[in-house]
Amino acid sequence: MKIETPEGFSLFGEPLYNPVSYPDPENKQLIKFNKAYEEWGKDPEDRLKLLWLGRQHAYMGKYRDAIHIYAEALKKYPDDPEFLRHRAHRYLSLRMFDFSIRDSERTVDLMLEKPDFMEPSGLAGAEDTTEYTFYTNTYYHLGLAYLLKGDLLNARKSFYDLLDVAVNDDHIVMSCYWNYIILRRLGYDDEAKKVLRLIKTDMKCPVSRGYFECLKMYRGELEPEDIIGDKDEEDQLSLVTTGFGVANEYMFRGEYDKYVELLERVVSTSAWSGFGYISAEVDLKRIRG
Repeated sequence: MKIETPEGFSLFGEPLYNPVSYPDPENKQLIKFNKAYEEWGKDPEDRLKLLWLGRQHAYMGKYRDAIHIYAEALKKYPDDPEFLRHRAHRYLSLRMFDFSIRDSERTVDLMLEKPDFMEPSGLAGAEDTTEYTFYTNTYYHLGLAYLLKGDLLNARKSFYDLLDVAVNDDHIVMSCYWNYIILRRLGYDDEAKKVLRLIKTDMKCPVSRGYFECLKMYRGELEPEDIIGDKDEEDQLSLVTTGFGVANEYMFRGEYDKYVELLERVVSTSAWSGFGYISAEVDLKRIRG
């Protein structure tokens, strides 16, 4: 009998098992994963092939293996900002917030010595829709790590840094969504309103559509039920993405029971590596003690 080892543990000590399963050998993500292994095997010392191998492990839900690959790579390429950035991301997935902050802060120090660049998407099917840069990804994950750690002021700064280097509407929406939540929690309501003014109705945000809907809700253009009411429980990532944003709206309105109920609904899914899920888990941990 095969005993599965968890990738990590929730903040409540519950094991988190790999949620990814691709039984179909023709699955596009599995093909990418196998191709990455094949190419790396031809030249194990190649830096870019090693980086891509780590990323493909992460997309397969193998977060511990990805972190190990990055750690070994950093022995060969000390202080390489790309390996540090991607390791920070996967530390975040596994709730290792302090380690994630450490790696992201070091990445910021190193990356500012060089121009920004577009990062190729490693997710099958998203190659033509995602346009992230190295700077935007780094500030995004650093801001989230600070937020999840409870350091709201540094989180606020990181999301403003993200806004400063944004190159498309997705980046603006990502920054405004998280900073609005942070500012409301800090009691900076006037500043939060200014953030909402950056959102335009004609923004093109194929990746951050759920965040965009939540921002329209915060502006009074949508009700929570308009966003979360028709979410199919099987569409777990969508529920996790918008569920945390809607839960915050309930909290801001003083509807505490609805806030907690929706947090519980989010963490009842299996999408435990989603940032909305981790954020909901952090809130519930604070509530339950």
